[in-house]
Amino acid sequence: MDNPLSTHDPLQTARALMERYGLRAAAVAEQRATQAQAAGEPAQLDHWRSVAAAIAELRRTRPTTH
Repeated sequence: MDNPLSTHDPLQTARALMERYGLRAAAVAEQRATQAQAAGEPAQLDHWRSVAAAIAELRRTRPTTH
C-alpha cells in the first residue's frame, strides 16, 4: 500500500503515525477513534483503538528520540 496510514494493519499504522507525528501520534490515533465512534463506524473505531494500543506498546519497548 502506498499510504501506510490507510493500511488495515494497526502496527504498521502505528509506526507511520509515530514517524509522522512523533509524540503526538497517540493523540492522533485517539482523535481518529473518537471520530469513528461519532460517525458510527465500529470497524474503524476498533482499528484506531488497536493503533493507539500499538503505539503505547511500541513506546514501552523502544526509547523515544523526539
